[in-house]
Amino acid sequence: AAYESLHTGLGRRHALLTAAGVSLEVARHLAQLAGLGVHPGWWLLGGAAITAAWILRAYPRGSGGRAIHPAGCETCDGLDQDCDGTDDEGTECYDDDGDGSSEDDGDCNDGDPDVGPDQVEIDENGVDDDCDGQVDADVPDPDGDGYLVEGGDCGEGDPNTYPGAPELSDAVDNDCDGEVDEGTASFDDDGDTYTEMDGDCHDGDDTVYPEAPELEDGVDNDCDGVIDEGSDRADDDGDGFTEEAGDCDDGDPGVHPGAEEVADAVDNDCDEKVDEGTSAYDDDTDGFSEDEGDCDDADGWKHPDAPEACDGLDNNCDEIVDEGCEGSESGEPGGSSDTGNCAARSGSGGGWLWLLPLAMLGRRRERRP
Repeated sequence: AAYESLHTGLGRRHALLTAAGVSLEVARHLAQLAGLGVHPGWWLLGGAAITAAWILRAYPRGSGGRAIHPAGCETCDGLDQDCDGTDDEGTECYDDDGDGSSEDDGDCNDGDPDVGPDQVEIDENGVDDDCDGQVDADVPDPDGDGYLVEGGDCGEGDPNTYPGAPELSDAVDNDCDGEVDEGTASFDDDGDTYTEMDGDCHDGDDTVYPEAPELEDGVDNDCDGVIDEGSDRADDDGDGFTEEAGDCDDGDPGVHPGAEEVADAVDNDCDEKVDEGTSAYDDDTDGFSEDEGDCDDADGWKHPDAPEACDGLDNNCDEIVDEGCEGSESGEPGGSSDTGNCAARSGSGGGWLWLLPLAMLGRRRERRP
């Protein structure tokens, strides 16, 4: 009883802490989706509301503080603590054998439908059929448990051992069914090699035990207090996003949709581009990034290998504007360069070209008879 009380108390605190942690992560993610950002005020408020709702659901009025979940312990309170669809089964107020009487009604063996206050005593069967405290007629029952050896008592002399007795964690086959301690905290009920005493947080499910592989099933499979960690459903790095929500690296809190992209050769914002918008990325696709000497990574005509044009810009990023052009900052007058003296070519040096059509027209007129 002391162990069960301690186990229930620890389990309750464990469940509350788990619910609070999960609620905070869920609330923070919902705040992001709603465009409220990740300011602590939003998700703390939301987390508190979700946790409160969880507590009201898990510990409803009248539950006496006992949690309701698949591994819950059924108590006599009109509630379905273990979520199996039946209220109070296995307790003293429930008629487990369906004979119309529970222990509270005087059934001295609620695991045997042939034994109960309304049954007829059968002589010489070694059983107190009608629960009146006497086994057969004038036959003494040394341990007073209502059964003799003839009636199946496998522990005559022990009042806690008889057919249908509640099994205790005492290394004894109390119910005389050939199994020892089944259904107790010291028995491995689900066959996963762990008992509740070994840390199995749900000994009715063989996928749940300490160090079990965590599955994406909404259950704490490895009994560590965290649900679905390591799966696409859990936010393993605490950045507010799961793989299902688009986190492309759920082991790095600096990587998630909407994260700031930094020059680290990582796709921080999960948009399938690496380092875009940083000095390490070639934003204008001219073959050079800022780190590689591009002096204007928004202009594809400006980079270290670009030819210098006479346009008032530093095209080749050598910190000299229009070098090789007449009047440039380089101090060279131009002339010998094939690409220099752009102003002369586009200015006075080509001014006579407009006279050429007039001259040709005049010569044609002179040749006419």
